[in-house]
Amino acid sequence: MSSQKEVRYVVSRLKDPTDLESAREPIGWHPYLDLAKKHADRLGAGICVDAEGGTYQLSGPYRRRGRWQTDWTNRNLYQGHKKKIPLPEI
Repeated sequence: MSSQKEVRYVVSRLKDPTDLESAREPIGWHPYLDLAKKHADRLGAGICVDAEGGTYQLSGPYRRRGRWQTDWTNRNLYQGHKKKIPLPEI
């Protein structure tokens, strides 16, 4: 068994959208911040992106066979928002 340190970006939905420190429901994980931001924007308001640093325990012949152990978390890197559609000019 080997281990690999990495950072991943977690896209999660806030249980209470008015409170940034409320419980979160993870939706997805991304290796890059830009991908996580795009995902959060697609989902709209009440979505946050957090960074997690940790160790991925590799236990098989394939890279992603193992489990994640979080060492640190940096919360509220980004918040998703609803895209505004410009009104047509008259």
